[in-house]
Amino acid sequence: MAINLEQLNSVNRCQISEMEKAGRELDPAKHGSCEAFARHVRGVQSAIEHTYQFTAYHAVRQKRPADAAELWKEMSKLCETALGVLKNLKDIYPQCGAPELYDHALDYKMAADERYYENLQDAECAKISQPVGLFPKSN
Repeated sequence: MAINLEQLNSVNRCQISEMEKAGRELDPAKHGSCEAFARHVRGVQSAIEHTYQFTAYHAVRQKRPADAAELWKEMSKLCETALGVLKNLKDIYPQCGAPELYDHALDYKMAADERYYENLQDAECAKISQPVGLFPKSN
């Protein structure tokens, strides 16, 4: 059985949701809370990095650039979701890896967005027909 992007996104959303829940329920002033929250941070970081690799692997194997662009769009959405959750948590848990994960997710989002737009451009270029006489006729 193959894993598809929808299944991977479901697992990733769960990771982010669990981090968000831990951020609400843990008391940053209590002993052990930072370590517990940091485990969730590492899980989300791993999800982002793994999904980026998964996306890159599958994007270069797409026949149509528009299909590759859609994969990168989904990667960007994952990062956007993580950034939304981390926006407040990075201030609540500054010593537990949240600010670093915020920056990390932002870097990955920017990279995914760049690849998304590159593939969109490639998709548009593929629609343009070659001008007559651009290449010499072969005999």
